[in-house]
Amino acid sequence: MRIAQTALGSAAMDGVCDGASAVLPRVASLLSGASRGEDDATDELSRIFTAPLFARYMRDLDRLRSDHVGLELDVYDICSTNIRQLRTQTGPEAAFAALDGAAQVSSLRAGLTRQNFSYTNILGVTHAAPCKAPSSWSAAMQAAMGGRAPVRVRVDVELMVSMRYQLIGRHTAPSKHDRHNGTTKVVVDDDATRNLVLTLESSMVDGTDAQHFEWRVADIDYLLSSERRVQYELDLARTL
Repeated sequence: MRIAQTALGSAAMDGVCDGASAVLPRVASLLSGASRGEDDATDELSRIFTAPLFARYMRDLDRLRSDHVGLELDVYDICSTNIRQLRTQTGPEAAFAALDGAAQVSSLRAGLTRQNFSYTNILGVTHAAPCKAPSSWSAAMQAAMGGRAPVRVRVDVELMVSMRYQLIGRHTAPSKHDRHNGTTKVVVDDDATRNLVLTLESSMVDGTDAQHFEWRVADIDYLLSSERRVQYELDLARTL
């Protein structure tokens, strides 16, 4: 937490739960709009989401659209929030940017990325260093705590939310097999209170630019992180 507060400021870290509470209903509304083909909603999502998460959701929405199915989400109450986990990354931005997209790139590129950088993770702080110019974790942490090294912060915020999730079939062309020609039909309608984890990620910040950063939504319910783990284990298995 100390490195995150040094990099981003105490106010930014104190307000992270409020930020998650504010952005989640908006994300739900924008996903619904993007599902309906609203360009403004898609554009705003591209600014709220990190690039890997945006690409992942657009693929899912494209698949639903090709099946003439629409998504409607409504987060209408947030009962509680708390920080579940905080992780700090320090080192070259390229080292983490490449790994962020590891689930979307070839296993060869992901393997080369791991070969070009060494990663050390201790107590939730990950330091990346080029293999050709290694640096120690302890020295990197001292530099980060002193505001002399680039830092990126990822925060998992757990929210207890009441939300409605609907999948709506849209039948746009006549078919002899379809008794709902020209109509819509609710395929899934789920209204429940549940836990949801929103991962917020700061832009890379160095000591000279601590006041100029932005939060983006990097993951929802660990969707990307679980896929990356599966991809990593598959890549590892192929090397055995």
